[in-house]
Amino acid sequence: MIANELCNCNILRNSSSKITSIYDKALSHTGVKVTQYGLLKYVYLLKSPNLSQLSAALYQDRSTLGRNIRILERMKLVSINAGIDKRQVQIELTNYGVFTLKEARKAWELVQKKIELKLGKKKQEQLIEILKNIEAIELKL
Repeated sequence: MIANELCNCNILRNSSSKITSIYDKALSHTGVKVTQYGLLKYVYLLKSPNLSQLSAALYQDRSTLGRNIRILERMKLVSINAGIDKRQVQIELTNYGVFTLKEARKAWELVQKKIELKLGKKKQEQLIEILKNIEAIELKL
């Protein structure tokens, strides 16, 4: 039998699932999940980005991002318009998308505050620092 050992990967995956579930529940009344909220937020911040700009900002590949943007388009949250170069598309929030983003932002901020209260400010800051350090890890195996 394998000893009961800690696995960084499993701990992070389980924690990620748990925190995603918490945010999704808080945002449920808006009709978007936390991942969709993130997309809406970046479309808003980047002011009508194309897929390449959005992909670079979110560190996601274009094909996955394109599928997710099309879901937001079907939900009437974004519009996809041809850019100057017809091969490039510009992604814009619709009026409904702006409204949904604002509502989701309120719920997101509430969850952020509750988590910080639960962890305490110092642990919250440590968590963010640790997660940023993990993102920067590059191992040669």
